[in-house]
Amino acid sequence: MPSTRLLASIASAVAACSFAGVAVAQSPMGSESELAVRLGLQFGVVFVLNLLLGGALLGLAPEYTQRMLDELRDDAGAAFLWGLLAGIAVPICLVLLAITIIGLVVTIPGILVLFVVGLVGNAVTICWLGSLIRGRESPDALSVVAGAFVLAVVGAIPVLGNLITTFVGFFGMGVVAEDLYASWR
Repeated sequence: MPSTRLLASIASAVAACSFAGVAVAQSPMGSESELAVRLGLQFGVVFVLNLLLGGALLGLAPEYTQRMLDELRDDAGAAFLWGLLAGIAVPICLVLLAITIIGLVVTIPGILVLFVVGLVGNAVTICWLGSLIRGRESPDALSVVAGAFVLAVVGAIPVLGNLITTFVGFFGMGVVAEDLYASWR
C-alpha cells in the first residue's frame, strides 16, 4: 500500500527531526560569559518586544486596554479558564479539523484569529502585570515598562521561564478571547 509507506516515511522523518531538535537543544560546554551574553541578549530582545507590544496596545486602544484590565480584576479565574480554552483546546480542535480538506477552510482563518488573540492577549498581560506591580487602576507608560521588564526577567530563566510566562499569558489571552466571544454572540 502506497499510503502506508508514505505514512511510515513521514513518521520516520518526524522522529529524525525530533532527535535532531534534542541534539540542537543541548548546549555545548562553554564559558559562563557566553551564557551571560546569551541570557542578556534574550532578556533584551524580549524586553523590547514586550515594550513595543504593550505600548502599542496602550497607545492605540487605551479604552479597550482599560476595559480588559477591569475584566481581569473582576474575574481573573474565568479569564484564566478562557485562556486555557483558547490556548489549548481551540488549537487541538483546529488540528483535528485540518485533517479534512473542508476543515482547512475553517482552520486557516481560525489560526490567524488565534494568533491575533494571542498577540493582543500578551499585550493585555503586559499592561495588567505592570498595573499590578505599580498598584494602579489604569495603565500608563511606566506600567507597560514594569510589565515588560518583569516578563523579560522571568522569560530569561532557561526552562521554567517559558512555562511561567505561558501560564501568566493565559490570563490576557483568556480575557481577550472571552471578549471576542461575547461580541460575536
